[in-house]
Amino acid sequence: MKFIFNTLFLFTLNFTFSQEGLEGIIVEQYYISTKEDNKTPELSGEIEEGSITYRIYVDLKPGYTFQMAYGSPNHELFFKSENLFYNHVEHGSNYPNRIPLRTYIKNISRLDSWLSVGAAGENQIGVLKTEDDTIQVFPTSDSYLKNNNKQIGMSLLEVDGMKDQLDLTFPTFYNMDSAIAGLGTTTNTNLISVSNGAWAAMGKGTQGYDTLQNKVLIAQLTTKGKLTFSLNLLIGRPDGSSEKYVAKNPEEGEFTHPQLVKTK
Repeated sequence: MKFIFNTLFLFTLNFTFSQEGLEGIIVEQYYISTKEDNKTPELSGEIEEGSITYRIYVDLKPGYTFQMAYGSPNHELFFKSENLFYNHVEHGSNYPNRIPLRTYIKNISRLDSWLSVGAAGENQIGVLKTEDDTIQVFPTSDSYLKNNNKQIGMSLLEVDGMKDQLDLTFPTFYNMDSAIAGLGTTTNTNLISVSNGAWAAMGKGTQGYDTLQNKVLIAQLTTKGKLTFSLNLLIGRPDGSSEKYVAKNPEEGEFTHPQLVKTK
């Protein structure tokens, strides 16, 4: 198969490489599930007590945009866990823009695993809980999502890590059907691996809700096991050119950053 990025790069018309815009990768422990969160598995699907919901943010300098996360023959992208990723059996999706906001009050749909280009739900952009100053917190129902373990910082009763934003960019998936099949409502996997594909924010790319802090949510994964990953990114510069970052072994025109790899 002809390498797919000949097509992907068409949306960066002035394409050059220089290393400036990537500040790092932030892994947030958004929530840790409790026994109460698994009390209606017929509605939500089984979730092991102690499962951690991780959110992965790309931290960019002001003016830069997230354009895509990708895997290539020389640079595999992967997320891997010792246990399966959790998927909500009724309202889950492989990307959050398709999850109706009205369902977020029902049991634990907010813990679904997905990939993103900024969104955390229907018309909701993802923000770090430490940067969520919203007065309105999305309610939790019954006894779900009530954990206030200090390991997750602020609980979801205090902040929800979401802000209202219309017209959010939907991710565009290239050659990833098999890779994201395990994020559906009726399937499970412990590995998302991409060696010739990507998920992208087409056009100019996306920025974080706070464009000065500029942290873009690209994934949410819930699992009982240790999460590891290896990421490759294309980010856009304010002048319309792009920068290409790889997890390991950068070649000519590529750069790297130590936080693109998580091994522990």
